[in-house]
Amino acid sequence: MINDTIVAQATPYGRSGVGILRISGSKVKNIAMKILGILPKPRYASYCSFLDNKGCVIDIGIALFFPKPHSLTGEDVLELQGHGNPIILDLLIKSILSINHVRIAHPGEFSERAFLNGKIDLIQAESIMQLISANSEIGVKSSIRSLQGLFSKQIKNLISKIINIRSIIELIINFPEEDIDYNLDKIGKELYKIKDLTDIIDNTAKLGCILYDGIKVVLVGPSNSGKSSLFNKLLFNNSAIVTNIEGTTRDLLHESIYIDGMLFTLTDTAGFRSTNDVIEKIGIRKTWEQINIADHILLIIDDSLLFSHKQKIIYNYISQFPKKTRVTILFNKIDISGNKLGIKKNESGHTCINISTNTGVGVQLLKKHLQESAIGKENYDVEPVFLARNRHINILSLIIKRLNICIKQWNVSKNIEFLSADLQIIQDLLNTIVGAVTSDTILDNIFSNFCIGK
Repeated sequence: MINDTIVAQATPYGRSGVGILRISGSKVKNIAMKILGILPKPRYASYCSFLDNKGCVIDIGIALFFPKPHSLTGEDVLELQGHGNPIILDLLIKSILSINHVRIAHPGEFSERAFLNGKIDLIQAESIMQLISANSEIGVKSSIRSLQGLFSKQIKNLISKIINIRSIIELIINFPEEDIDYNLDKIGKELYKIKDLTDIIDNTAKLGCILYDGIKVVLVGPSNSGKSSLFNKLLFNNSAIVTNIEGTTRDLLHESIYIDGMLFTLTDTAGFRSTNDVIEKIGIRKTWEQINIADHILLIIDDSLLFSHKQKIIYNYISQFPKKTRVTILFNKIDISGNKLGIKKNESGHTCINISTNTGVGVQLLKKHLQESAIGKENYDVEPVFLARNRHINILSLIIKRLNICIKQWNVSKNIEFLSADLQIIQDLLNTIVGAVTSDTILDNIFSNFCIGK
């Protein structure tokens, strides 16, 4: 119940130097008087004794009181910062729960109350969980930007532009007798501006989502081409076994690396070759499974092979790769072939890099290429403005489809009524992103994934 006062431990469970309890709701003042014997001065740190049910001191620490509406949740909030002994924290929680209408918070309930009380919008609420679980420097920085409202601002800007068009349309529809001076061609131009802005937001959202989750890079190629050697070079360790025996790698190896704060998940795979070995066949089948879910495929080829043989490998395998997946061709063993380090595009438009996993030549060039490929060369020194979730991307995809239909129909018919209905649908979809119109089921699903205490 939203009228209940809630309490939860805000720090991770277990022993630690500091343990923090967070309390929010109408009973906060009662709780402060019972646990502290005083109501702390608002927004000042008070050094207090923490009392149990019998009035005995069980800890000494800092108390912070934030009266509504100027608090995290928009309700009265009390934070108790004591020592991180689980026994102490359990005793405090037990004492707090003895007050009527006070209960343990559900996962994400503090953030949910902040959203429901208008302290943050839904995008900002979701960015809290992204910030907590971010596993890269870029993820942290971009989550902060979303929490600050940069993503929300762009969505609200779109909504504002749509409202402006709808206002003109409503005037034309509802007051036909009035001589409203508004060129219909101008409406068409505004629609294209909205479409362009939506495309920009969608591309930024997709980029942020990919970089948050990490880029899945799969190393593939014929046996003994140097996949496992490259895997080890990129990781700076010997995770993969390397021998001159074909079929050494039979199972998948997964490891993560960071390149300038960007997360990449590397997968070393079984080499392509004809074999009667049952286990190796299973490994090759798993290789193709990884290829089908990769963000970026590195096709590694022995550069000491004949030119015709290398071209045959490229043709045979790239033709079977997913069409939309980025593929980079690595010509390995240039220390044997005698070719020089370099990077270029082949006639098919694929990037080709000459490397040597034996000497390490070209590995840094490959790392830079991986990052440029993930975010675009033009954005190499630019971090994504914000992070988005799959929910946002799915909604933006629906909006773009509807906008395309809307613009096409408008160009054909110039029908004001149809346009008004389409823009209403688009505005409603945008509102679901920021949470202006969102069902309880969606809210429950979003906040249930938060940790307790947030």
